Amino acid sequence: MKKVTSTLTTLLICLYVSAQVGVPDGGFNTTGTVINPLNAADDYGQAVATYSDGRVVVAAYNTDKWFTFLRYMPDGTLDPNFGTGGLVKVRNSNDDAIAYAITVLSDNSLLAAGYAWNPTNSTFDMALVKLDENGAPITTFGPQGNGWILTPVGTARDEARSIAVQSDGKIVLAGYINNGTDNDYAVVRYTSNGILETGVGAFGGGTGKVTTHINGDDEAYSVAIQSADQKIVVGGITNASATNSNIGVVRYNTDGTLDAAPGNFGTGGIVDLDLGNNGAGSTDEVYKIALQADGKIVMAGMSKGVSFSNYDFATIRLTTTGALDPAFNATGAIVNRAGGFTAAGIALFNYGPSNTDEGSRTLALQSNGDILVGGDSQGGSSTFAFLLLRYNSDGTLDDTFDGSSNSNGVIFYDISGNRDYGYDIALFGNRIYFTGSTGENGSKDLALIAIQNDGAPLPLVLSQFYAQKQSSKVVLQWQTSSEEGVKQFVIERSNDGKSFKAIGTVAATGNSTITRKYSFADNSPFISASNYYRLLMQDADGNFKYSKMLIIKFDGQLSTDMKVYPSMVKDILQVQLPDGMNGNIGIRIIDMNGRVIRKNNIAGDGHALNTTMDVSTLIKGVYIIKATAGNVSVTSRFTKQ
Repeated sequence: MKKVTSTLTTLLICLYVSAQVGVPDGGFNTTGTVINPLNAADDYGQAVATYSDGRVVVAAYNTDKWFTFLRYMPDGTLDPNFGTGGLVKVRNSNDDAIAYAITVLSDNSLLAAGYAWNPTNSTFDMALVKLDENGAPITTFGPQGNGWILTPVGTARDEARSIAVQSDGKIVLAGYINNGTDNDYAVVRYTSNGILETGVGAFGGGTGKVTTHINGDDEAYSVAIQSADQKIVVGGITNASATNSNIGVVRYNTDGTLDAAPGNFGTGGIVDLDLGNNGAGSTDEVYKIALQADGKIVMAGMSKGVSFSNYDFATIRLTTTGALDPAFNATGAIVNRAGGFTAAGIALFNYGPSNTDEGSRTLALQSNGDILVGGDSQGGSSTFAFLLLRYNSDGTLDDTFDGSSNSNGVIFYDISGNRDYGYDIALFGNRIYFTGSTGENGSKDLALIAIQNDGAPLPLVLSQFYAQKQSSKVVLQWQTSSEEGVKQFVIERSNDGKSFKAIGTVAATGNSTITRKYSFADNSPFISASNYYRLLMQDADGNFKYSKMLIIKFDGQLSTDMKVYPSMVKDILQVQLPDGMNGNIGIRIIDMNGRVIRKNNIAGDGHALNTTMDVSTLIKGVYIIKATAGNVSVTSRFTKQ
């Protein structure tokens, strides 16, 4: 068994000028791959997520039945500050539990969902736990006082398979429950504090729970939240236990009712989709959904045609009303199989030329519109390997993926020569993280690959960023003039300008070509030290960039004059305006000949305010800076070095 080793301790994101897209990144454990045996009969990476600083966490399925997590540093070593040597295993009341989904919050806490044994009703229930940054359960989360929430929904086994967090912080779980006869989709919503959302007007008619029956055994595996209206989209399998299962997609309004108005989504808010792979009645499954910026729904799964005995990768795109998108794989042809099936909106992949098994379980959307789809394939041999496809936004395979002249957008990763199965991918900067297992049944071990990617620059223009000191709090305000695929703003604070910690998050508009304004209040600033603030601006791929820093000297004293620092500046000038300036504040930089060299406008409400001005392109010399609001003006001087 290969042990985890590392010879690299470099920066978390390595932007290799000559990087080959699609190959394992040697900056991650030298080989680009880590394998971790967890001392269970079988274990594998079930879900993967990243932190804003590049750390990676994997939720592991294991036959010992614990919620199990491993966290890695960007160089592939296990994080010693997480649990015991990078490993965390937790249970509720020391009873069996399995985690299927994880998400990292802006404060670096971790939400994980799956199922756990509930001794109160002697069955398995949906389970949710929240861990702090070091991996310990947060006991103030949920009603039990131990960081765990167990939610009975059906009459027998209930499983959560996916997590999504709304813009208001509410937590949505999706999975399936047993109704006594068969399985139904289930969606449960909690407050940000882990309390089931109940009461008059609350989710699910005040129960906090919604179940949906479609056809036979219905199993939901993935949930996503529409950014524009916060409607909930859930995808999975209908008639799952039959030989002719279909893909089921359901859209719920924010109160948990089906989005059933005519013309809104599918039929009564439900899409029951038979791909018709070489005849009606194909076996079709979906395990991951994602929402494009335009609201279209992309899904990854697998399909077995009526006249074939093996599965193909299946990637499907629906319009916002739930119809197959005619602009996606417009010819409808199956890759590596001639004739017999055409359907626009569906891209099937068969390895060929033999009829091998391919199974897709995950996908991720890049900000440039490309679609990554992951799973595994026999690849024409008797064993399996990780398989990763990249499609262009129109559903054709991206022949630039892996950086070689003969690439066809299809890459195999044979980790150990044994059976390898891929389960989940996550994007961060110029890396794709792909987790799953390697080894035969009875000796499977968790595997994680870091793959080089060609992440695009963050498509965002930050036009303003400033801060106001208001009594005992600091209010940060900023605005953008352009956004494309932007996910969120993470507000970070430091007391020395070096070590920053996230103190909050604000969801971005996502896509915009007009001015968008945002704000965030720090209600607990440092009183006896300076407060350094910056924004981490992140897109859906994990690409990010930082704003310039702001400094608030929060000493409790009201300012009466304009202050600038440093007084001898090279690039960024910090400007502190006094109390008493209301409305539009015009800031002007004037040279010694009286010419206005630079100007800016910000909004004030009478409280002290901090902002920055970029003076890096000014020629050396002495300048006057003047701020005016109505009939109130303040001035100061600085020297450009």
